Amino acid sequence: MSNKPNGDFQLVDAGVLLALLVVLVWAPRPWGYFFVIASALALRRRILWLSKVPKYVVYALLVYATAFVLDYISVGPQKTDKAWWEVVVLAPLAEEVVFRALPMSRLPPPLGWVFAVFIFGALHPQNPLLASLYGLALALAYLGGGYPASAALHAFNNALWLYLGTSLF
Repeated sequence: MSNKPNGDFQLVDAGVLLALLVVLVWAPRPWGYFFVIASALALRRRILWLSKVPKYVVYALLVYATAFVLDYISVGPQKTDKAWWEVVVLAPLAEEVVFRALPMSRLPPPLGWVFAVFIFGALHPQNPLLASLYGLALALAYLGGGYPASAALHAFNNALWLYLGTSLF
């Protein structure tokens, strides 16, 4: 089975993606994260695990830096009561499966991008536009380095904001 979207797209792919999104959004934390991460093992052939396209990684870092600066200036660090392992480990691993790995590898290109960028942004209500910009950076990281690259950038971002939120206030 190919990791790139093509003619083998099936309605099952969209159904699985929507089911995982529902679990991620409505299941109690951290159980929803655990379920999605466990599902990634069953879906491992549908995920792009490794890619080597350095230009997309560079684009991802540029978009990420822009999003971070805009976020820092407009919103700034926020206090959180969430555990670090949930924010830095579980959330990136689970969200990258749902928002980048499956949509970017299984949905036709326009739908994959919409899901990876705009649906991700819409589900981060504090600032959906900035979250969409982060989603774009993560989608580019996924294209440039696969699931590990987007999950690492996501984890780095969450760790940085967690650190800033706990050390500045």
